[in-house]
Amino acid sequence: MTPTRKAGHGLVLALLAAISLSACGGSDDDGDQAAGAAETRTAVPSPNPSPGDQGTGRTEGTPIRITFGDTQLTAQLDDNATARDLAAQLPLTLSFRDYSGVEKTAPLPRELSLDGAPEGHDPSGGEIGYWAPDGDLVFYYDSDAPSFNGIVRIGEFDDDMNAIERQGEDFSVTIEGAG
Repeated sequence: MTPTRKAGHGLVLALLAAISLSACGGSDDDGDQAAGAAETRTAVPSPNPSPGDQGTGRTEGTPIRITFGDTQLTAQLDDNATARDLAAQLPLTLSFRDYSGVEKTAPLPRELSLDGAPEGHDPSGGEIGYWAPDGDLVFYYDSDAPSFNGIVRIGEFDDDMNAIERQGEDFSVTIEGAG
């Protein structure tokens, strides 16, 4: 093979490799991997600040108010299809119960959209999630909550979670828009 043909052949191979890599590992605007790479999807930490960093100019998401008894907390729903679907159902009054000493859960009146949702998430204390297999809204108050496929992060509390953690079984919560 002549040197010119070798160089042209190498250029074609490099171009094909670049096209193949971009087609397999692309991502959409939400940071989710392309549909062709679903088997390798992993949960990515949210770019949102931790609950202690609230009030530092965060403007994304939908502000909500969570009320139970004489306690009122605020939170932000993320900007994803699952959180927007929950926001469309507000106001809601739900009966929460403790689960495994790390989270409070309540069944929702209907399932939420999973469009663009990752396969799973490793929740932290202060996060709001959706447990897709059972259609439950989840308030995580302890960072020892395990990672599972089927958990979708949909928001984060602005306030301390101690008031939620102290609640016993079957307590009523009203969730409404705050903006």
